[in-house]
Amino acid sequence: MTKAVILSGGWGTRLRPLTCTIPKTLIPIVNVPLMENTIKQLIKAGIKEIILAVSVMSDQLKNYFGDGSKWGISIYYTEEKEPMGTAGAVKLAENLIGTDNFFMLNGDVISYFDFSQMLKAHKNYGGLGTISSYTVEDPRRYGTLVIDNNSRIIKFLEKKIIDDTISEIKPMPINAGIYVLENEVLSYIESDRPVSIERKVFPVLAKEDNLYAYEISGIWKDIGLPEDYFYGNFMILENLFQEKGKDQKKLISEGCKIGKNVEIIPPVALDQNVIIENNSRIGPNVIVGKYSKICDNCEISNSILFDHCYISKGVKMNNTIIADYCSIGEKTKIEGSGNNLVILSSWVSVKDNLELKGKTTSIRVCHHESIKQSLIE
Repeated sequence: MTKAVILSGGWGTRLRPLTCTIPKTLIPIVNVPLMENTIKQLIKAGIKEIILAVSVMSDQLKNYFGDGSKWGISIYYTEEKEPMGTAGAVKLAENLIGTDNFFMLNGDVISYFDFSQMLKAHKNYGGLGTISSYTVEDPRRYGTLVIDNNSRIIKFLEKKIIDDTISEIKPMPINAGIYVLENEVLSYIESDRPVSIERKVFPVLAKEDNLYAYEISGIWKDIGLPEDYFYGNFMILENLFQEKGKDQKKLISEGCKIGKNVEIIPPVALDQNVIIENNSRIGPNVIVGKYSKICDNCEISNSILFDHCYISKGVKMNNTIIADYCSIGEKTKIEGSGNNLVILSSWVSVKDNLELKGKTTSIRVCHHESIKQSLIE
């Protein structure tokens, strides 16, 4: 039986301050933790046993996912005492993997495609490993795959090589961070030391003609940077809106209360028990976590609010990410610009009548801070 190993042990430093209090694999994608979305995709493909390779804030992950019974599957854990690299983390799960082939996934990627088709392709290829590939317009951030006409991976081009050798930017296939591997691949990994599967194992498999690429279609997004996370949420939100026949009401969860003269401009996703008071304008591209409250006369667009946020009267907000338990004072204006976002970590409070504006760079506020004066960057 095919199993899955999800790597979820990193610090997520590039996503700070959001990941100062929340593991990166638990940050919400349209109000559902990132890794829960991944697990649901695996379940659709028939996977019933999943191993989470955890480290940073592991208790939060274990408390949320438990033994997997909530989803009708079995979830097991391995825990790194020190960073072991992508291959080293999988090697720790060797006994749990057993003799089966397995999916290996990076936990910080948004992906919506048919995993079962990738598994089928892997079996047809007959190699030891299959890497998901995804074509991006600008590959310079990722490094690329060189693939022959039989889907066999010939070699890898690192990011620096692309920068140095390619004068014209053009779409190229990249490693999308989802793999199907045969159990034998574990024998290529040294024990008890940090090893990168991408740098140490995959090149060897490619040289042996044992590594293939499976091109995925559908939705894929690396959320390593705050702006990637921000726009990735809205990409999924728009997809959900389309799936629900552009019916805005289907994006509003049970228990929500919406006051008089509230204008909702789709798409807007409201989780359970959200309260929006009178005369507010919400949307487009707004995601609000459960038990959050938006008071009278607010204008919110292009923003993500986590759970338990409190937005006082007359607040205006755009291009903003606000983590859980934040409190925003009356008539405060919070506004980013393009990729220059305003990001508040958990438990931040902002006093009344202030301005937080990210004009030329992002504003990032650490958890439990109290903002008492305007910030304009």
